[in-house]
Amino acid sequence: MTSLTSKRSLVLAILTPLWLVSGCSKSGSGGSGAIPEAARKEAAEIFSTRCMTCHGATGRGDGPASAGLTPKPRNFHDPAWQSSATDIHIETIIQFGGGSVGKSPAMPGNPDLVSKLEVVSALRAHIRNLGK
Repeated sequence: MTSLTSKRSLVLAILTPLWLVSGCSKSGSGGSGAIPEAARKEAAEIFSTRCMTCHGATGRGDGPASAGLTPKPRNFHDPAWQSSATDIHIETIIQFGGGSVGKSPAMPGNPDLVSKLEVVSALRAHIRNLGK
């Protein structure tokens, strides 16, 4: 458990300054701000190729791979989850996977997106919009 705690502390120590500098929303409002169109397009492609397999095309957690997963993938339409999950929480999971926040390690991270904060913001905005 110490290893997991150390990893979480390291992730927060590295990412907190980046989030503060980037000015991404921390309110959970799902505001998309000034996300460039290129980042939105890349995020849509990533969702359809990486996320949809488990979360489903509309984000209900009913993708083709979801049947064999325990726990089931997150349903982004769940209003309780949408109101309780912060933008930072969502963006951390996107980049580092479920295990990085104490959730299922079956949710893989996307380390290639660590340097693509606009794409991560666009993915987070997409997830927020699925819940509307």
